[in-house]
Amino acid sequence: MSQKVLIFGSVAFDTVETPFGKRENMLGGSATYAALSASYFTSPVIISAVGKDFPDKYRRFLRERKVSLENVETKEGKSFYWKARYGKNPNEREVLTTCENVLGDYSPNLLPEYQNVKYLFLANNSPSSQLYLLQKMRAVEFVLWDTMDFWIERYPDEILKILPRVDIALFNDSEAQQFSGEFNLLKAAKKILALGLRRGVIIKKGEHGAFLYTPSFVFSAPAYLLEEVKDPTGAGDSFAGGLIGYLAGKGNISERNLKKSLIYGTIMASFTVEEFGVEKFNRLREKDIEERYQELKKLTQF
Repeated sequence: MSQKVLIFGSVAFDTVETPFGKRENMLGGSATYAALSASYFTSPVIISAVGKDFPDKYRRFLRERKVSLENVETKEGKSFYWKARYGKNPNEREVLTTCENVLGDYSPNLLPEYQNVKYLFLANNSPSSQLYLLQKMRAVEFVLWDTMDFWIERYPDEILKILPRVDIALFNDSEAQQFSGEFNLLKAAKKILALGLRRGVIIKKGEHGAFLYTPSFVFSAPAYLLEEVKDPTGAGDSFAGGLIGYLAGKGNISERNLKKSLIYGTIMASFTVEEFGVEKFNRLREKDIEERYQELKKLTQF
C-alpha cells in the first residue's frame, strides 16, 4: 500500500552556470529535487522554510506535482540561495555563494498529523536538525539519510549518533572515503555499516552508478548512459527522491524492492541532469520513466 514520504531539506534559489548556459534564481534545493522525483511514485511532503521572497509561481509548480507544502514555513527574510559554476567535467564544480538566510536558524516544525508518516528522507542538513526531527517522529519505519563533506568534517560525533536510527545512509565516493578513512569503497561501505545502520549504505559514484551494501547482499546499479549533461545540480537528491519514493509507493521494503529502488533513483537522476534545474519535471511523464527503466534493464541483462 502506497505511503507518504516526508522530505526534510532546503527549498532554495539556485544560480548555475555550465558550458551549456546560465540560469539565475531557479527553483532549487535538496528537498525540492527529492520531492519532485518522489512525486512520480508517491505523495511527498516537504519540511523546510522559505523567505517572504519565495514566489507563488514556484509554490504552484510544486503543488501541481502533488507536493505538499503544509510543513514549509514562510519566515521573515530571504530564502536559501546557492550559486555554482561547472566546467566541462560535470563531477567538478566551484561553489561561488552559499547563503543559508532563513534556514540558518531553522528548526524543523512538523504538523501533528504528519508525525505518524512511516517514510522519511533526511536530505543534506545539519546533524543537529536531523536529530531534532527524528525525535518528533512517532511511527517512522524507514529512514534514508544524506550528508556532505562539510558536516562530516565538523560534526562526526553527531553523525555517529544519527546512524543507528537510520536504515540506509547515502554517501558519494569521496564522502565515504572521508568518513570511513578507507580508500577502497567496499571497505568503506563495510566500515560504515558496522556503525549501526539498520539496513545498509549506498555509495554513489556519479556517472559510474551506485552500489548498496547490506549485511546479506551487495547490489550495484549502473548509471543510465547519457550523451549530454547540461546541469548536474540536484542529481543526488533526485536519486534519493526516486529511491525512497519508489519504496514508499510500494509500501514494502523487500530485497527486490530495494534493488529496484536504486534503478529508479538512477533513472530520475538521469532525467534531472539533461536540463537546467527542475526544468525536466515540467513535462516528464510516468511513461518516460518506464521506457528508460526497460532500456536500462536490457543494457544490464546478460
